[in-house]
Amino acid sequence: MAGAPQLLDNLSPDDAEHFAEVRALLDGAGVSYDVDPTLVRGLDYYTRTVFEFESSKLGAQSGVGGGGRYDGLVEQLGGPATPGVGWAAGIERILLASEGNLGGFPQPVFVAIADGGDRRAAFALVTALREAGIRTELEQAGRSLKGQFKHADRLGAKAVAIVGDEIEWKDMGTGEQRPVTNIQEAVRIAVGLDA
Repeated sequence: MAGAPQLLDNLSPDDAEHFAEVRALLDGAGVSYDVDPTLVRGLDYYTRTVFEFESSKLGAQSGVGGGGRYDGLVEQLGGPATPGVGWAAGIERILLASEGNLGGFPQPVFVAIADGGDRRAAFALVTALREAGIRTELEQAGRSLKGQFKHADRLGAKAVAIVGDEIEWKDMGTGEQRPVTNIQEAVRIAVGLDA
């Protein structure tokens, strides 16, 4: 295997650009990861990025779950071209890795991305909120801002952080909307809502 060609050395320019963007989003959010040039998924419908989640608490069999992108799957099944990403995880593996500390499932904060909003800033905000213990959902479907608010409402979101030229915070209970100076302030507000 040491002398075999590496998949990462043979990416098309578009795929290399996509992979660089994925890594930039992870780097910007401070998420640690390892690039494994030998990682493959067992199904043919995956495209571009594949991933696995591991826990050091599980010993040699450290895998908790995995998945990847499958942008062409819906089209292969006769539907319209639809981007996709998915994953699966083992419940037993999650329980073993969590040591029984799963907590509840409170109302989420939804992070919306306005037209021209910085996806990296949105991703960094989601990461900071999750690290603070706040259940957070991020817009992934390319909906309009109005559509994103409808989706946040369907999720029962307690608040929506809107990432545009700046970050704005909307309390879904009171309807109050105000600018937020930085990610740390958004986290403080969210922690206050959970208190």
